[in-house]
This record gives sequence, C-alpha cells and structure tokens, in this order.
Amino acid sequence: MITKQSSDTVRDLGIGAAIGYCASRAMDHATGWYFEHQSEASRQREEEVAPGGTLVLAGRWLAGVLGRDVSDEEAERIGWVIHRVLGVTYGTAAAALARSGLSPMRAGIATGATAFVLVDEGFMSAFITPPPWAYLVESHVRGVVGHLAYGGAVGAMLAVAHRLGAVRA
Repeated sequence: MITKQSSDTVRDLGIGAAIGYCASRAMDHATGWYFEHQSEASRQREEEVAPGGTLVLAGRWLAGVLGRDVSDEEAERIGWVIHRVLGVTYGTAAAALARSGLSPMRAGIATGATAFVLVDEGFMSAFITPPPWAYLVESHVRGVVGHLAYGGAVGAMLAVAHRLGAVRA
C-alpha cells in the first residue's frame, strides 16, 4: 500500500532530481566561465594529460566497460549523459538530506562538495583520468567553483521549493 508519507517522499526526491538537472546546467556555466579565464598553460596541460577532456575520457571508459569502441564524439555524448545523471543523482541526495532535517542550502553545498571530493578527485582520478597531481591547480579550482555553483544552485532551488510547499525540508 502506498502511504501519503511514501508518496511525499517520492515527490520530494523527484523534485530533487529535477533540481539536480537544472543545477548541473548552472555548474556548466560556472565551469565554462572559469575555463575561459583559465591560463593557457593550464588549458594546455589539461589537454596533454587528458586529451579531449574529462567527458571524453569518462565516455570512453564507460563504453570500454560495456565492450564498445567509440569515436571521440560518441565518447563526449556519453560523457555528457554521465555528467547529467550524476547531477540528477546528487540533486536527489540533497533532497533526501533536506528531508532528514538539514537546511536546503547546507544540503546543496554538502552534496556539491562531496561530489567534488568523492567523484572528481576520487573515483575519476582512480579509474578514468590521470591523478590529481598531474593537473595544474587551476584545473582543481575550476572543479571547486563548479561544484560550489552546483551546490549553491541546488540549495537555493530546494529552499524555494520548500517555501512554496513543494518539498518537505
């Protein structure tokens, strides 16, 4: 039997997923802006150690896990899907944290920071990209800027959704 509480939980997590998608778009704008202002030396170093960029490497890795060989264009499209799925997942996690009592803004920032540490600096460098020390510090700062933008966007949208009565926090 579906209870009101379980229905509310599913609704809140669904809203968190949509918020996560939107926040991943905000993150893209923040990291794109930062990349445009990054030094040429840092951009060159990234291309040397991660040809095509992280999205291409992630897409190529997943395709390889599935036993497929893909072009750079296909790998980049797969990488974008991975990026969006992670954004949706983090948004859902932030909504769950807010439902458990954490303020929406803290839930968003905590989720964005955790994603940066565990996924970007942890999983990605352990399995997909070169280790963190292969990059110049500017590349890591771009990741911090992007994940803070993501977390801030999630927190702000969760706070608005809560104020409007759309989610329980």
